[in-house]
Amino acid sequence: MSPQDARRLPPDALEALRRRAIAAVESGVTRAEVARVFGVSRQTISTWHREYRSRGEEALQSRRRGRRRGEQLALSYAQQLWTIRIVTTCGPEQVGLGYWLWTNQAVVELVNSRFGIALSVTTARNYLIRWGVLAESVLLQRPGGRPSLPAGVEALWVHHAPAHRLTGPQSQPAGAVPGGHVLYAVSARGTVLFLAGRDPFDGVRLAEFFTRLVRQRGRRLAIVQSWRPTRRADALTAWIDRQEGRVSVRFPVDGVAQGP
Repeated sequence: MSPQDARRLPPDALEALRRRAIAAVESGVTRAEVARVFGVSRQTISTWHREYRSRGEEALQSRRRGRRRGEQLALSYAQQLWTIRIVTTCGPEQVGLGYWLWTNQAVVELVNSRFGIALSVTTARNYLIRWGVLAESVLLQRPGGRPSLPAGVEALWVHHAPAHRLTGPQSQPAGAVPGGHVLYAVSARGTVLFLAGRDPFDGVRLAEFFTRLVRQRGRRLAIVQSWRPTRRADALTAWIDRQEGRVSVRFPVDGVAQGP
């Protein structure tokens, strides 16, 4: 039997087919077998499954054809541009949120307060990855393994990556940081805290980022960083010396630890 063209199905029928096919793949049936049973191409099944893993439930929902890019998403094109501009040029406290660093939850609250749209935390994370604000590959890294810590101390792994546009809005938002970077702190449980900036190798900027980390987490921290500052490094060293046991910083690149 030749594969049918799923694009010719009515939206409701296509959604039902997509849901049944993805349920089969998620249960362990091979994509080739699912394609044969449901009469669509294996490439179509692979595309559906990839989108489902990336976007979750919204990838399964039916939508009218002929919409402009972004209209099938929870946020319009203009709303996406506004949100990108805010998270790449401001700290969350500057727009009235009770955070010092951006998190998925902070983005949820930003969108809800501005547009009255209730995103899930997963949807907010997917948007950030889609826009290139978060780099998915960076989020999975835990350099140097998990340090042995006393009770009450939280480990955070700090990375940086260029901020770039992947999909979604492609135009540069007014006021966005050209050639900017994003500093990430990732907890052992996968919580991501981030802030956009211009220079991740500047010790002053890193000290500011660590100060925000301390304020937001409100506990003793063991920071594992994957690089050393190359400019104004003395500012970061001085900041670490002032922490009085509240923060330790380890640099696994050269095996040298700093901090109390």
